[in-house]
Amino acid sequence: MMVGLTESNRSAAAQARAYAEAILLVAASTIMGLLLAPRWGNSAVDLLYLPAVLAAGVLGGFGPALLAALASALAYNFFFTAPHMTFRIDSANDIVTVVVLFAAAALTSQLASSIRKQARLAEAHAARNATIAGLARRLLTCTSDKEIADVATRELAMIFDCNALLVENGREPRVLSSAPGQMGLGPSDFAAAALTLDVGERAGRA
Repeated sequence: MMVGLTESNRSAAAQARAYAEAILLVAASTIMGLLLAPRWGNSAVDLLYLPAVLAAGVLGGFGPALLAALASALAYNFFFTAPHMTFRIDSANDIVTVVVLFAAAALTSQLASSIRKQARLAEAHAARNATIAGLARRLLTCTSDKEIADVATRELAMIFDCNALLVENGREPRVLSSAPGQMGLGPSDFAAAALTLDVGERAGRA
């Protein structure tokens, strides 16, 4: 339970950090726009927000990217459309610009989120393939059933971060190998293991 709460807290903190980073990226784009607008005008300032939305999507996912898209449209409206320092828009051209900016930023956020998701899938597949290749390589070096059992239990314990035992289902079940370290089972544990091996369902304390 404590582990689950800790992981949940870490996930919430990471998500909050991603949203905060999205706002900071938009703020940085706004500052750049305020510095460039007096010299180059407001026409190209809206393009400064797209990299911020893209970065928010790649770093934080769709939610932070969508927040960055909305914040970008509001910031552009507030600082760069007349009347300035208000959210009111008097010019039809400025209305179109703000709407197009939000639409482009929203589309960018979706694309960035998709890129991030694909990168995570590729990383997960690479990690899985590396694990399988490593296990196969170690199994090929085994010269006895005992070594195979030891390698298998070590890998299972490491992958699932748990205690792993390999039980032989004979007339008298026995532990062939365990990891991490030496562990034993009591009579009730052996009964649960035998039931699981017979019916293929969970049994026992875990």
